[in-house]
Amino acid sequence: MSSDDFRPRGLARESAAFPPLGGSAWPVAQDRFERLVSTVTVPEPPEAVWTALTDPDRVAHWLAVCRGPWAVAGRESMLDFEDGEFFWCRTLTATAPRAQRPGTLRLLWRWVGVGPATAVTWTVAADPAGSVVTVVEEADNPPSDWRSWNGMGWPGILDQLAAHLRTGTSWRWPWRRVGPYLQIPLPVPAYRAWQELTSPAGVQHWLQRMTGTLAAGEDLVLVMGDASGTVQMHVTRSVEAAQEFPSYLPYLEFELRRPAWDAALGGRLWIEPAGLETSLLQVCHFGWENLDIPDPLTERRILTGYWTAAADRARALFLPQGPPAGPHGWSMAAAAPAMPAGAAPAMPAGAQDPSAVAQFLGRVTDDLATAMAGVLCALGVRLGLFAALGTAGPATATELADRTGLSQRHLREWLRGLTSAGYLEHDRGHDRYALPPAHAAVLAFEDSPLHLAPGFALIPPLAAAVEDVADDFRTGKGLERSAYSEQLFTAMEHMSATWLEQQLTEQWIPAVPGLLPALEQGGAVADIGCGGGLALIRLARRFPACRLTGYDLHEPNVRRAREAVREADLADRVTVAAADAATALADAGPLRLVTLFDVLHDAAAPEDLLRTVRSALEPDGVLLVLESPAADDPADNAGPQATVLYATSTLYCLPTALADGAPGHGTLGLPPSQIHRLAGEAGFGRVEEVPTGSPFTALYALRP
Repeated sequence: MSSDDFRPRGLARESAAFPPLGGSAWPVAQDRFERLVSTVTVPEPPEAVWTALTDPDRVAHWLAVCRGPWAVAGRESMLDFEDGEFFWCRTLTATAPRAQRPGTLRLLWRWVGVGPATAVTWTVAADPAGSVVTVVEEADNPPSDWRSWNGMGWPGILDQLAAHLRTGTSWRWPWRRVGPYLQIPLPVPAYRAWQELTSPAGVQHWLQRMTGTLAAGEDLVLVMGDASGTVQMHVTRSVEAAQEFPSYLPYLEFELRRPAWDAALGGRLWIEPAGLETSLLQVCHFGWENLDIPDPLTERRILTGYWTAAADRARALFLPQGPPAGPHGWSMAAAAPAMPAGAAPAMPAGAQDPSAVAQFLGRVTDDLATAMAGVLCALGVRLGLFAALGTAGPATATELADRTGLSQRHLREWLRGLTSAGYLEHDRGHDRYALPPAHAAVLAFEDSPLHLAPGFALIPPLAAAVEDVADDFRTGKGLERSAYSEQLFTAMEHMSATWLEQQLTEQWIPAVPGLLPALEQGGAVADIGCGGGLALIRLARRFPACRLTGYDLHEPNVRRAREAVREADLADRVTVAAADAATALADAGPLRLVTLFDVLHDAAAPEDLLRTVRSALEPDGVLLVLESPAADDPADNAGPQATVLYATSTLYCLPTALADGAPGHGTLGLPPSQIHRLAGEAGFGRVEEVPTGSPFTALYALRP
């Protein structure tokens, strides 16, 4: 054999075709604090990758054991690492790759079932080299170390998948140096939570202390809560609030010792804010490699079980402490009515499974109660009752009547109804009703980015249209907008105000590369389907060098928008026209920005409208399209958000679109694949998805 066979260049070529198992995945984007994107390219086709990702038997080889219906939309399951730690998952979307369409697996998961929920989206796309696998994890108000932990973890997980695909063998860690690591959400601010948790009574309750204190240098004996006995905690460091730069947050460092261990296990316990009036308690262990014990997995399971139970006890410290629901302290809500001995409940003809019928009856009862609570909430929004409770604090029915000038007797019934629904809390001793701070963020404060109260205002006008919609079901001709109460359009405007006021100019536009400085320089802007003019006014105030025109076909909307523009003293730069934008824009260019907010799915001729906008834009102009987040396969649109959007579509969007001669896509009728298709046919060269931070909106930036 010639020595040339071993020359370096030949070996380099051969080794390039045989990459190592590890090190091929890396984080490619950390584009905002709450979002991580990691990717890996594998030589296998998308179908093979999808099988390894969704087949429970395959997943068990490279990630974790699947318990329950894994990768089934709308179902819950567990990814069990078999060391005491797991992900509790709810699958939102599971769409296999087909032809040129990527596969998408989207789920929510909670670490050990108690941590904050994060959204994880796997995408499997075809690539000339095989497949590109991308994972996006998103979190709302994550802990400060979330990006560090998860940013380091995802490349390893993707490498495990790639190695399994290439070799077919298992590559899972049986146990890790760190863990258990628990995150425990608490419904109170961080400093109050820490004070309660570290008080003598709090320590005894949630840590199950037998002896000792949390003072530095002290030893505590904790009851594990099962047959495993006790554990000794030695506090090595205790830092109170406002004592240590830079966070000034309190924390503890400690060591744990058990009779079966020959060394101590390190630990840290700390807390930090996690949003409005909430906090996150975190516990982490380290140093497992220092323990020379024969069965570390069993010890990890025991310790995880202890902290999981402790998490429940910690949360219980901050729950409302009302009287017991039943005579002996347990709830009687699910108790069945007494029946004669030997009798069986009467079942409808064709009902084969009494337990299934009873279960669904409970579901329908819950849904009916939710619907009725929604009507009470709509009443509260109309009368300003949530704002009255959220701003001025708890009140008796009489005090709330004094605040609002409303009937005390009517208010008492409303307060009792929403207390039974869990929206309000009742202090029986003082007969006062309170709107908890977390609820107030959603219901009372219009400047909150989480404000959703206007959604309840949609209920009365949509319900009032049911008879007309029922007739339209029979004819299929559609309904004119004039058939609907003006309250509906006002409610829609208030609903969209939550994101248009808080996010349009502060988050969405800055997220589109180059758009913010372009608008600051000036230019012409058009808002198609401008409604009451909210977006127009917001854009005009933020970008004083721009001239703006709003278009709307509904005359009452045009009147309201013009009045709003006059009141905002912007009539010199903002014009509102009662016109079809598809015609009017033909002579309106060149435009720097065009917006279509919840309009395209209702448009009479969406393809023609997009072509007109494309022609009217400047070469560097942008079209922003806001739609509802939809799955490419309608069967994957499931859950509460989809229910709200489908109901709105059935009662309003579809009938009015059909009356305009539109295709009638419906509120969820323009998923990403459709947006890309329509944009391409209209001549747009690029389509970028812009994160919105809202479960009800999907935003796209289209460029020529």
